[in-house]
Amino acid sequence: MKRIVLLMVGILSALVVAAPMVYAQADNGAAPQEYSVTYGPELIAQFPGHCSFPMQLEVSGKTKTIHQGNGGMIITSPGAFATATNLANGEHATFNVTGSAHKTILENGNVKTVMTGRNFALDPVAGTFVSMGRFTYVNDPTDSTNLIPVSGKGRMIDVCALLS
Repeated sequence: MKRIVLLMVGILSALVVAAPMVYAQADNGAAPQEYSVTYGPELIAQFPGHCSFPMQLEVSGKTKTIHQGNGGMIITSPGAFATATNLANGEHATFNVTGSAHKTILENGNVKTVMTGRNFALDPVAGTFVSMGRFTYVNDPTDSTNLIPVSGKGRMIDVCALLS
């Protein structure tokens, strides 16, 4: 009988200690999740810097968004691939896009994004590109209007030229 009581006390103690830790665990503690999405030409055409031809973009792999306490976030994409297709001529290319984007809210409310690694992006000046390296740009507080075009160090592949 003593063994059963001790066993029950041990289990209850473990639950009392573990429950608050499990309850306090945020989504940020979770592993990256599988992700697959297709963006059609109507949506892509809404972004400044899109190609002059209708393009479809398929993205798949794992992704994770880590929300920081200061309003910023980090978006990672381990094992992700993006396939861009020129719907006018059928040309397509697949890119490894395993980089990350670090978004920070500036004092004036604008959103500064630092892309590291390999990323697929659209920019009103640079166009549609895959970046490899470290690149930065700044958008308005809604993160929808570009204020400072992309710049940085590394290599950029012009996706529009590649698929033309």
